[in-house]
Amino acid sequence: ETYLLMERYTEALPDFDRVIELDPNYQWAIARRGETYLMLKQYNIALANFNRAIELDSDSNSDWYLYNRTLVYLALNLLENARTDIEIAIQLANNKYEENSQNWCNTFNLALYCLTAQYTSNAEDLYRYALSQGASSESVRAAIQDLKDFLTIFPDNVQAQSMRQLLQSALTTT
Repeated sequence: ETYLLMERYTEALPDFDRVIELDPNYQWAIARRGETYLMLKQYNIALANFNRAIELDSDSNSDWYLYNRTLVYLALNLLENARTDIEIAIQLANNKYEENSQNWCNTFNLALYCLTAQYTSNAEDLYRYALSQGASSESVRAAIQDLKDFLTIFPDNVQAQSMRQLLQSALTTT
């Protein structure tokens, strides 16, 4: 996990492989390995990992796994598959949001999913809502990291750049 966060992706893989060797059904490790392959732009291997994590998931993280698989589908230009996954991820996260709009991790995830689906105004509204309601600096930093990861795959996405700038400026003013 530390290597992944440090963007030392090739060093992260053996650790995830070892964890999965010890527990082949550990969905978190499988998904994080998928994210590592995604950052390395090894999309087919990432896809296999996300498919496995989704297969094993008990719905607690399925919106995040579906979001990541959406990124793979977009990178592979499988647009119908991407649309299906991101719409389900949005619905799952929206259900959580309706239960607790102050769950900042979920609110920022929902904003990111909306951004990915090109619902830009919804995404911006969610980001601004979280900031206006006092989302913690830790959750804002995590959201910035998620946008940074998104931009690793889609560096020219102007909306993601804009949302990252919004969040970064909120950190500097607090």
